[in-house]
Amino acid sequence: MIWEGLAVEIIKIFWSHGYFVDNRWLQMIHDNWWCHWVAYKTKVTLQDVDKQIEDLIQEAEVDEPVFWEEEGDTPLGGKMGLRAPWLDKEEN
Repeated sequence: MIWEGLAVEIIKIFWSHGYFVDNRWLQMIHDNWWCHWVAYKTKVTLQDVDKQIEDLIQEAEVDEPVFWEEEGDTPLGGKMGLRAPWLDKEEN
C-alpha cells in the first residue's frame, strides 16, 4: 500500500513540473492507485498531527502534599492532617 501511494505521489510531482503529462501508463497508475495515495497522505498527515499534539501537551506538575501531625495524650497520638501546599494554614 505504501509503495503504491508513493508512486502516485511521485507521478503528481512529475506532472506538477510538466513531465509525462500525456503518458497513459502513468495516468492509469494514478487512477487505479489513487485510493492508496489517499491512505498514504492520511497516514503522513495524522503522524504530523500526533507530533504537533505531543509538542502542545505539557506534563502536569503535581505538588507534594503537606502532612502534619500533632502530639496527643493517647498512645495513638493526636491529630494528623493532609493539605495542599498552596492553601494557607489559617484557611483550614
